[in-house]
Amino acid sequence: MKREKTKYKGIYKVGSTYYITYYVGNRKYEKAVGRRLSDALREKMLRENRGKRGNYEVLERQEKTSFNQLIEFYEREGDGKDYILQFIPVYKQYFGERKLSQITRKDLFAFRDALKATPKQRGGAEITDSTVNRALAGLRRLFNFAVSREFMEESPFPKTSKSGLFYPEKKGLRNFFTEDQMEKIVEAAPPWLRPMILTSYYTGLREGELLSLRWQWIDLQDGVIYLPSTKTLKDPTGKGQKVVMQRELVSLLKSLPRKSDWVFCRPSGEPFKQWHIYKPFKKVLQAVGIDPKNYSWKELRHTTASLMHRKGVPVLAIKDQLRHTNIKTTVDFYVGADLSYQREQIEKLRLNSGKIVGNENLQTACPIATA
Repeated sequence: MKREKTKYKGIYKVGSTYYITYYVGNRKYEKAVGRRLSDALREKMLRENRGKRGNYEVLERQEKTSFNQLIEFYEREGDGKDYILQFIPVYKQYFGERKLSQITRKDLFAFRDALKATPKQRGGAEITDSTVNRALAGLRRLFNFAVSREFMEESPFPKTSKSGLFYPEKKGLRNFFTEDQMEKIVEAAPPWLRPMILTSYYTGLREGELLSLRWQWIDLQDGVIYLPSTKTLKDPTGKGQKVVMQRELVSLLKSLPRKSDWVFCRPSGEPFKQWHIYKPFKKVLQAVGIDPKNYSWKELRHTTASLMHRKGVPVLAIKDQLRHTNIKTTVDFYVGADLSYQREQIEKLRLNSGKIVGNENLQTACPIATA
């Protein structure tokens, strides 16, 4: 795009974005600021004053560091959050060698749209709004990490939720299988897939956690799985997050042969991947009369929570089993919007076998006026 000059020295415009130029020592640098000229003026003054104070090292680092260099530094010294690591190939493909100082809010919107438009991969899941939001959340944390280590002066992410960058996600009860459907699914599943289905149902493990499950993480004597690394915080004991196992599941796991370090593995000893179970599970759903377009493996985790709730398990216990960091997630998506269950419970308020107590007296004492 064409570069437009302004009446201020060292400030120019490309498209709708203002850029500033300034010097650190004898070296010239450029930085994208934003859409407002006032922000560009303020940023130029700030950087020139900082340069005069001799803070050259920080300024030079902020101008030289590329996105790929930030990723390398994060992988060495970052907190290793799963929701960042899983999207690193996507981040690098889009931002690559771009300088951190050149990434603007406009680029974040463009990244969001490009990710949403990504074609579905063979055997993979579709790119949903929630997937895009998770990728943006990981990118935001990555930029906050860059700010904390002085690779960036400030994050390009907006400070308000009203910017429209994140897609609005619908709150409401997630899809889940009924008890009858679960029994049919287990019966129709091939023998190699059945233990994985039952383990997911009895524990509420995420698909990735299930496929990476190792024998060394399982305490069959106490009936507990200790996950060393998950999407949420680790257990304060240091052992990892605890997932309590149901007694039938403990018996099932004891009966499984140990072919390798992984609990669920192929004949070669290598762990199953997501695409190994994707189509077989869809075929099972179709065989028992469930629409595979609206249901997938993740519904097993939803089923764990929803059926626990329907059986009278306290919400706090459901939160602990699913390892949500915030009970609001449990209530919003697994419990609070279950209208059919709420209707069943409200029917228990019937008085006197369905008759409204005092109805006849009420009609006599307070006749309804008619026209």
